[in-house]
Amino acid sequence: MNAVYSEKNDIQAWMDLVRLVKDEFPGLETEEALSEHEKTVLKFMSKMQAICIKEDDKVIGVLLFSRNRNMICFLAVAPDHRRNHIASALMDKALDELDRYRDITVSTFREEDPKGTAPRALYKKYGFIEGDMTIEFGYPNQVLILPRVFRRMRRFKQMISDEECIKILKEQPRGVLSMIGDGGYPYGIPLDHWYCEEDGKLYFHGAKEGHKIDSLRDCAKVSYCVMDQGYRNEGEWALNIRSVIIFGRMKEVTDPEKAKWICTNITRKFTDDEEYLQHELIHAFPRVLCLELTVDHMTGKLVNEA
Repeated sequence: MNAVYSEKNDIQAWMDLVRLVKDEFPGLETEEALSEHEKTVLKFMSKMQAICIKEDDKVIGVLLFSRNRNMICFLAVAPDHRRNHIASALMDKALDELDRYRDITVSTFREEDPKGTAPRALYKKYGFIEGDMTIEFGYPNQVLILPRVFRRMRRFKQMISDEECIKILKEQPRGVLSMIGDGGYPYGIPLDHWYCEEDGKLYFHGAKEGHKIDSLRDCAKVSYCVMDQGYRNEGEWALNIRSVIIFGRMKEVTDPEKAKWICTNITRKFTDDEEYLQHELIHAFPRVLCLELTVDHMTGKLVNEA
């Protein structure tokens, strides 16, 4: 079973398949809409961004993708050929054509939508994660994201294990959060953090407004760096320092009970003074905004300063 580039002479067989499944795709309900879709498919074919799987003279699976937008745009399989790994073959071919050093996106049905069961299972099998809710052709959808492949550490012999990274995150009180700030300038600030072992996320707290919050609302992708205090080998002046760098996505915590749980754990990382904690929860908590960092990629390194 081979997924191949579609050519213009495939258009009739391609559209025969689309007409079979049109009721499953909002925006294809009318002949006028199907005519516009056919024009779109021909454009994708001309750019070698349309792939299909054929059986004899029949097209049984189709996929459109955009190299420019790094996006899966349309995927359909003939009803009588489903559960035969056709969609997976199309996805394998498309992902080979797209840029894995950038996020790849696809818009599909929401989780509660019965139409979404099969496509969401397919995309999640490939590692797609949930993104923004959207409305397309007047229909509620959701964007799914396949996070970019991150670079392999150049000096990989200095790499430390995930277990060591987590130990540093748990023990060290603070790090530097880097964002895209005003005017596209990088913006880094020191922050206290708490690492939660149960969900593998980092949590922060701070003011409800300012440069940091504006930056995160413009772009949720961040980098966070934490260093330990280092150590010296006997007779050496240079420190040996372990550092952890995290790439991930930050979001605001809107649940008041979860925010209180975060503030409690951050405070307890610094002090066991219960009276101080209760005072802060009463007087400072109403002014606090908590943030949640989901880790997409984490690396750690041991470096000697010499």
